[in-house]
Amino acid sequence: MTKHSAAGSALGYQYQADYCLLAFLRDSGPGRSISLELHDDFAWDDGNVPTDLVQVKHRVTGAGGLGDRSDALWRTLKVWMDEANPADPDGARLCLVTTGTAAPGSAAAYLQVPVNVDAALTALRAAAIDDATGEGTAPGRSQFRKLSPTVQRAFVSRIQVVDAQPTIVDIEAAIRNIEHRHMPADAQKQDEYIDQLFGWWRRRVVEMLSHRYFPNRGLRATVTSSDLQFQENRLAVAFSNNGLPEYDDLDIEDDDDALAGLDNEVFVHQMQILKIDQMLLRQAIVDYYRATTSETRWLDRDFLERDDVRKYERRLKDRWRSSFGMMCTRMPENPTASQRVEAGRTLLQEVLYGAPVPIRTQVDQDFYYRGKHHMLAQAGEIGWHPEFESRLGALLVGQADG
Repeated sequence: MTKHSAAGSALGYQYQADYCLLAFLRDSGPGRSISLELHDDFAWDDGNVPTDLVQVKHRVTGAGGLGDRSDALWRTLKVWMDEANPADPDGARLCLVTTGTAAPGSAAAYLQVPVNVDAALTALRAAAIDDATGEGTAPGRSQFRKLSPTVQRAFVSRIQVVDAQPTIVDIEAAIRNIEHRHMPADAQKQDEYIDQLFGWWRRRVVEMLSHRYFPNRGLRATVTSSDLQFQENRLAVAFSNNGLPEYDDLDIEDDDDALAGLDNEVFVHQMQILKIDQMLLRQAIVDYYRATTSETRWLDRDFLERDDVRKYERRLKDRWRSSFGMMCTRMPENPTASQRVEAGRTLLQEVLYGAPVPIRTQVDQDFYYRGKHHMLAQAGEIGWHPEFESRLGALLVGQADG
């Protein structure tokens, strides 16, 4: 590591975000919401009003006592004296979270639950006039000394210290321990569950820090307990025997590189015979890509068995066969070319955009239902045009000749 390495700072920022998730999982009661770098390192909010301001101090080793001469302690107190109106006894609660340990008999130790305000005040007042305390603490100590005794008491009465917290190395294990009740028994699936939980959280962190505005959802400045509960429930269902996990990295609607070449596939030509709009063709390509890639992952990671897929394909083909037969029955004798195309479009709409048939009862990934039909069309097992088999045969012969 170089003398000017930013590794420590980077880990600190990562820890702040991850610890915010841990804190939320520990205490996500109804009506709770949390914000990041809005009012403090993070804060518990009631509407837009912070009820608890939290400062987070991290060291990779977790070592280091939080004594009365601690830089971490006095720098934190200075932040709050500057920004949290120390004279207000009814102001937001102030919490210092640290991976270090409060030294016995120190102010930080007295500020742990149950808080002893008198003992903490005595220790802080003594440290504030101690010139032997390091230079880094001087601004905070000086500012504290200038507070009146009444304000000092009001200020300190709002403070709580939470020490010996898991480091960045151990925080995932702490989150796993809380989430254990939601996770599947299989260790590999547990890893994927945690990956998806962290993936969701880190997207929300980006939204909070970037102050992104969403047309249908407004400014995502906080995460609510309802948001968290919804995500936990969604993952619990997805990783149960009645669901399947969804992969956000497969949302590739605008990724031309990932979709390159798929516009020449057989299932696309099957739709082009019907002169389908380009937007609908693009959606079909996206559904096909997401369905094939998701299915491969589900099979590789034992969320599905090959027999599950075969049974699902039979169900879809049986349903398609009935709809295809009805289409042919409804057509007049000697239909024109345009009538055949229109009949195929109607079939496509009825099958792909009617009520989907899920592979499992709690699977709501409609893209897989549509994409699975495109996979079957790709193999020539189903089609949309009344004469798709002869049209497809000519297409395949043409591809082979080419």
